Amino acid sequence: MEPAAHQELKTHLAALLADAAGSAAETEADAILEAALIARPEAPQDLALELAGKRAAGAPLGLVLGRQRFLGVELLAKADVLAPREETEILGTEVLSILRALSQEEPGRELRMIDMGCGSGNLACAAAMAVPQVRIWASDITASCAELTRANAAHLGLQHRIEVSQGDLFAPLTGKGLEGTMDLVVMNPPYIPSTSLANSHAALLQHEPREAFDGGPYGISILSRLLQDAPLFLKPGAHLLFEFGLGQARMIQSLVEKKNLYTGLRFASDVEGHPRAAIARR
Repeated sequence: MEPAAHQELKTHLAALLADAAGSAAETEADAILEAALIARPEAPQDLALELAGKRAAGAPLGLVLGRQRFLGVELLAKADVLAPREETEILGTEVLSILRALSQEEPGRELRMIDMGCGSGNLACAAAMAVPQVRIWASDITASCAELTRANAAHLGLQHRIEVSQGDLFAPLTGKGLEGTMDLVVMNPPYIPSTSLANSHAALLQHEPREAFDGGPYGISILSRLLQDAPLFLKPGAHLLFEFGLGQARMIQSLVEKKNLYTGLRFASDVEGHPRAAIARR
């Protein structure tokens, strides 16, 4: 296609994406056109329109393209695994900040982190890329997530520092001598109430798995288990970090206080000032 035809197609793609992508429609149109040109350089139009149609139907851009950027790291993506959201970079930024501080304080020591409910491995891979002395144990309940995390670790050359397992929360890590050795436990858990997934958030389930979203009746079922079980693996003074939903901060604070297993709690907020990630200290 000639440059003029590229521009015409991009304009058409942006119009198709207007509702789904909003102000990012042109940027997403560029990404879709680039992917189509790479796959079919002589005749990208049909593929570009197919990809734009999926995005317009509500599929996350990462799943449409088969790749996703997270904190500057390019990851593989697939349809049966949660696509990392922009808000999870708030959690990721806090993780990197703590790891970098520890690496400066103790430059010769291996840092240890668990990425629980690892999904695509976005948090694990971003941490391993940013801090070379960190070793990570990543785990997820679904086989597709564990497989994609392994693929992303291999894709980035991190497979020797990211060990991946499958199972229910900490079960696959128990008995491996990891208890009491972790500097961080990190999780982006499912935190949407089950009733919301049946109503206002039902569209999420059209493109991504329920396990990635369903947090039980009040959205905190997995969070409650995480708060209870993580201390077994944390060193004294180590950190538990996790994402949570809009409006859940007060409930999270109450839950942490009730558990009485942590010495401190603070929140990290989005650009609008809404708390979106919790940082608890053992």
